[in-house]
Amino acid sequence: MCQSTPPADLVLVMDATAGRHARRFLDEHWCDVHARDLRPQGDLVVTELVTNAVRHGAPPAVLALECQGRDGVSMRVSDAGPDAPELREAGPEALGGRGIALVDVLSAQWGVEAGPDGKTVWSRLVGQVPAG
Repeated sequence: MCQSTPPADLVLVMDATAGRHARRFLDEHWCDVHARDLRPQGDLVVTELVTNAVRHGAPPAVLALECQGRDGVSMRVSDAGPDAPELREAGPEALGGRGIALVDVLSAQWGVEAGPDGKTVWSRLVGQVPAG
């Protein structure tokens, strides 16, 4: 657990501005002590997770961010939709379908947890941690 940056949650607006709001949320709550080098990946992953929740999920949707110290940063997006995203190959002509593949490449781990009120899609990013 990180002593520098407490966990934080954001209730998402389910529209085209959700990704921008999520990145601003990261601006305010990102742990620069343990995860400074992970921020570019964090922006990409959170945008994909939030975009999937808006396009394929159902309200309410919540983004949760937690620094786990040397174990990385976890981002979780929960929504009330029952359908889990799937890792798939998108052909070169496809207009979409690459989001979860991007999450897969950038994340140390990711997954989906189904529950009675919907699902949570999560990602954990791990990078170089400064000594000390």
